[in-house]
Amino acid sequence: MIDWKENGTPVSREFNDIYFSPENGLEETKHVFIQGNKLEDRLTSSEVFHSFSILELGFGTGLNFFATWQLWRNCKSKSNIRVLRFTSFEKYPLEIDDIRKAISSFPELNDLLELFLEKYKSLIPGCNTFLFEKENLVLDLWIGDAIQNLPETSGKFDTFFLDGFAPSKNPELWGEDISTQIKRLSNKNATFATFTVARSVKDCLSNAGFTLSKIRGYGRKREMLVGVYESESEPDLNQIPFLRRQYSFAQIPTKVSVLGGGLAGASIARALAWRGVKVEVWDDHDALRASSVPMAISHPHITKEETPTSLWTLRCLGNSIRRYSDLLPKDSYQICGTLQLSGEDIPWIRLEEGIKIHSLTKELAELKPELGKNYPENAKGIFYPSGFWTDTPLLTQKLLDHPNILLKQEKVSSISFEKEEWTLFSENKKTLCKTEVLILANSFGIENLLKDLWKESPFSLRSVRGQLEILEDPNIESKKDPIRVGDKYLTPTKNGIRVNGSTFDEFELDPNPRTKDQEEILGYSRKTFLGINWERIKVRSQFVGIRSQTPDRFPILGPIHSPEPFRKIYSGMSLPKNRKKEFPFLEPQKNLFVFGGLGSRGVLSSLLGGEILAEILLNEPLSIENSLYSSLHPSRFLYRKIRNLE
Repeated sequence: MIDWKENGTPVSREFNDIYFSPENGLEETKHVFIQGNKLEDRLTSSEVFHSFSILELGFGTGLNFFATWQLWRNCKSKSNIRVLRFTSFEKYPLEIDDIRKAISSFPELNDLLELFLEKYKSLIPGCNTFLFEKENLVLDLWIGDAIQNLPETSGKFDTFFLDGFAPSKNPELWGEDISTQIKRLSNKNATFATFTVARSVKDCLSNAGFTLSKIRGYGRKREMLVGVYESESEPDLNQIPFLRRQYSFAQIPTKVSVLGGGLAGASIARALAWRGVKVEVWDDHDALRASSVPMAISHPHITKEETPTSLWTLRCLGNSIRRYSDLLPKDSYQICGTLQLSGEDIPWIRLEEGIKIHSLTKELAELKPELGKNYPENAKGIFYPSGFWTDTPLLTQKLLDHPNILLKQEKVSSISFEKEEWTLFSENKKTLCKTEVLILANSFGIENLLKDLWKESPFSLRSVRGQLEILEDPNIESKKDPIRVGDKYLTPTKNGIRVNGSTFDEFELDPNPRTKDQEEILGYSRKTFLGINWERIKVRSQFVGIRSQTPDRFPILGPIHSPEPFRKIYSGMSLPKNRKKEFPFLEPQKNLFVFGGLGSRGVLSSLLGGEILAEILLNEPLSIENSLYSSLHPSRFLYRKIRNLE
């Protein structure tokens, strides 16, 4: 993947080209990309913007990112910009040791390098999000071919770093397919800079609408190219019109109210709060909510083909473990790995094919055709090294612990929208508050509020009962003991405690523990999870929680459409007579959003889901693929009903 010249300059084996100038790579980056895009002036401008977004082609060693981060650190205190976003594309990501060796030539970047490398793990094809909350910085690192990934990117960008290897070495990264996407993703007055002045590059960028200029290059390069996109920003068209995002400049909300203080509500509140938005969280603290589960387990859900579920859980897994060290004390979570048994629900062939189709390395998943004496005879499965358990109540508490979040303990029973603001009412119709933006994250209470508002809900949410057992285990704790998962699961021992669960009941929602459920859980575990002295284990307590899930068991996340106008606008959308599929964009209900239906994967989904909803609300580029966002959109159920009728 990478070779080294005698002077320490890294060279790509794939393209036989250097990653940065042998004279001084950092100074080259500053000259070409920082100064070429006039970044310091723009980041410290007197104009007030919520965020500033940079898109880079060719992450390489990360040098451009580190140089930009260094600049952002130096000017953030005098900037009116609250969030810096850096989106980069890399087909051949480097190993940690190669990045460290390359950047070690620039000791002034060492502290940034170590902060980054701590999070540089569990990378998957597609978008990988790195959140540096204290730095007000987000990096979205897309792994794979940029020609395939750029169409999956949504958002508008202010600056482009065009830093692929030379056009003669890597022509695909400089062609019309790329420049067309850059045009689609450009804000008005977006700029670009690049080291090359090749004719093919100039023609593509000029045809895309950029006004070009040549300026002095770095070192031995006589010239380099810069440009400005002076046209109006194009609407971000989507094949399905209601998924389009509108990019008129949005003022930062003066007040956002979130209903629900569980994982979903806490995650979106935190995502807005670290961006500088004031948030009120209204919570009635339902003791049965799934956010109270102790030692909740998380691991990917791998399917035979690439499905929204598998792609979503993989992205959520990496995002979570990259954030946990910033959010939680070390003893409140453990990345101990998960050993999942194959069986009737998860056949072996699905695991074999799933690893191949998702291009998963052993860092993420490893097949185990033989499990040995601690499992039933002939048992086999898959090991996820990054599987983890979480102290869920503490995670919720830590997310809400922010000076921009105000927690209010009261139940909101109804809502209304008049004169450009939302009003929240108590059970006795007392006005609790008025707010500019409202986010529904109150689990199974979401649907009732929408039915009260519109007489019907655009989606349905099901309640699912789960019971688990808190066990006392005097056995010696083993750091090598993974989470074990079959039809039930068993956590490792922590301070003499294990958690053994869980049932899944959509019909009987008894809030009290049941003996038959305890017998089911323990009976399965004793005959499946061997090598444990079950005679010494005692049941300390039991927990019953009610999960909220959608019919497709996938979260609902985004703006909400009122059902009646949605049907009126989009009925007939898929009929043959509508060959061009030309339908107008239907504005969703103003300033109303939802994050719910997390089901049994609430811990895994919550952090990334909260960030994505904040990105939607504040018109930032999304940290997931367009196609994946369409699977999360709340109006997918309305659309499916229409299509079924056609």
